[in-house]
Amino acid sequence: MNRFFVETSKGRISYLKKDGKPAIILLHGMGGMGNNFLKIAPCVDKNYGLIFPDLLGHGKSYIPPDISVEIQADALQEFIEKTGIEEYYIGGNSYGGWVSLYHEYKYGGSLGLILISSAGTNPTVSEYGGENEDQFIERIMRMNPNNNEDAIRNMLRNNANGNFKITQGIMEKLHKRTLIIWGERDRMIPISYGNILHEGIKNSEMHIIKDGGHTTQVSHPEEVCLLINDFLRRK
Repeated sequence: MNRFFVETSKGRISYLKKDGKPAIILLHGMGGMGNNFLKIAPCVDKNYGLIFPDLLGHGKSYIPPDISVEIQADALQEFIEKTGIEEYYIGGNSYGGWVSLYHEYKYGGSLGLILISSAGTNPTVSEYGGENEDQFIERIMRMNPNNNEDAIRNMLRNNANGNFKITQGIMEKLHKRTLIIWGERDRMIPISYGNILHEGIKNSEMHIIKDGGHTTQVSHPEEVCLLINDFLRRK
């Protein structure tokens, strides 16, 4: 995969790309980057394009002073328009799944959703405040010291205000085919929140990966690929 850059009104977005159609756009979790999906790149159906962006405030993308789920979704829509992507599936892991859900709710342009332990319905770290937030940020910074601590804290605080939560009302408006993948042992976002998404999104299916954690695209890439490829074949 090759790296490219696109300028949006929200700032520059860096992304990894493999050519093919339709495209599959996958968004990483908080403190991650597009590289987090590289393990599944070799086994996803070769006819499909792959696009792994670095979300704003992450990786090689721009770090704006204020970053919310809606700002990410708006930047993503500009990214799609400026890169000329016409047909695409969209999804992501954790925070990236939340952004993809909100993007689909606001813009509705995808062929379907692929969610891996998606956030959006669960209580966020900053809703608990104080020590929980500090510990989470310390863990994020240990995972990748190149992360910007102020940007991560800003995103966490914006996540806590509840303005962009994936509510029952939003889920009822999501009608695209949706693949939900969850790790059996996900301690970050328990399976119960996957069940909420599955029950709330009418045209969805849910699959549990045995012994999987929060980032099954990293720990169980072949199983994730099998599920994605089967989902794509049944379009």
